[in-house]
Formats: sequence, C-alpha cells, structure tokens
Amino acid sequence: MSTNIKLQSNVAKSSILDKLKSQVKGADYSKLPAEPSYQYPQLSKEQQLAQFIGHLQANHAQVIQLEQAQIAETVSNELKDRGIKKLLYGTQAAHSAHMAELDADINTDISAEVFDFNLAGNKEKLFNDTPASITSSRAAIAATGSIVLWPTVTEPRSLSLVPPVHFVIVDAERLYATFATLIKEQQWQDKLPTNAILVSGPSKTADIQQTLAYGAHGPKELIVLLINS
Repeated sequence: MSTNIKLQSNVAKSSILDKLKSQVKGADYSKLPAEPSYQYPQLSKEQQLAQFIGHLQANHAQVIQLEQAQIAETVSNELKDRGIKKLLYGTQAAHSAHMAELDADINTDISAEVFDFNLAGNKEKLFNDTPASITSSRAAIAATGSIVLWPTVTEPRSLSLVPPVHFVIVDAERLYATFATLIKEQQWQDKLPTNAILVSGPSKTADIQQTLAYGAHGPKELIVLLINS
C-alpha cells in the first residue's frame, strides 16, 4: 500500500513539473522589466542616529542614551523599576566588568550571574528562573533600526532569545547606514559566524486577524543601552 502511494505521489509531482516546464518553454526573458534599484538617502551621522532610535521606538523598544561608565547604575535602576533581582550575562564580553560591579554593589540586592553553565542540563534555570539578560552587539543599522548580535560560546544566542527582558549594549560608533554597508565594511564574507541575529524590537507575532501581539515568543522587552562614545 505504501509503495503505491509513493508511486502515485511521484507521478503527480512529475505531472506538475511537466506542466510548469511546458508553460515556460520558449519564454523570452529579455523582455522582463528592469529590476528597480532603491537608493537610500544620504544622511549625516546625527541623522542616522535619530533614524535608528526612531525605528526602535516605533517597534516598542526602549532606548537609553548613556556613557559607558553609567551601564551598571542604569541596568540596576531599570531592574529595580521592574522588581527584578536577577540578571544573566556572558563572560569575556565588553560589559562583563560592569556586571561584576553591579553584582558586588552592597547597596543593591540584584544578583548578576555569569552564563557559564551547560544549557542541556539547565533549561529550567534559563527558561523559568532568569527574568533578564544583557548582551553586547556587533553593530547597528540606521535604515531599519536593527541591532546585529554576534553569538559566541561565551555569549550564546539563547541569552538574547529566552529571558523576558533583554538589555543590549550598542556602541553609536558602530552604527552603519544600511545592512549592505555593514556587510561590506566589516567584510562578513571572510568571517561569518555560524549564525548572526538581527533584532529590531521585542518579539512579536500576529494571528490570522492580523492582531499584533508583543512578547509572544521571546523577550517581552528590549532595552537598548546606546553608548555615546
């Protein structure tokens, strides 16, 4: 019985492909319209920064402009406002020292914990006992308001995809006008990671009635710490 079904499926597939091939046989592709090319407007660095922030805020992300020395204090205040006492961060990241400073602060009861455990045996800890996390970023894109995350062994992608509140540190000096500009200037063709993540706001989804909901499958809040170098 299963053999007959497989044969019927193959016959149906071949029939569909034959019909498609007959329809395009002899087609003159030289008459296709030229592919439109879009030119992004030339913006100054200040305009690009404003564009980047505007896109993020339109997508329900919170943007906080600050100096690097203010990271620990700012994260502490934001966590306190939300009643959160635990934060997870990666090792060997640019902000690791700031998170260690936060953890050592005797004036706060916030616990900043290093993500140095194996995920396979700690799913309960990550998915149910970690209300917030913080990660670094590779770059940012002004045209779309996107932040590029570059996961590593010490700062894996689950750190930014699982906890309900995600803090991400963005250096304003690493802001590029477009995605194409970013790829070209950073020479991605020579050093791509196993995966790169582009984030433009908290997670969102829409049902069949096109009702948009935020935080359905991933971080409910994205807090961008924009460092003004």
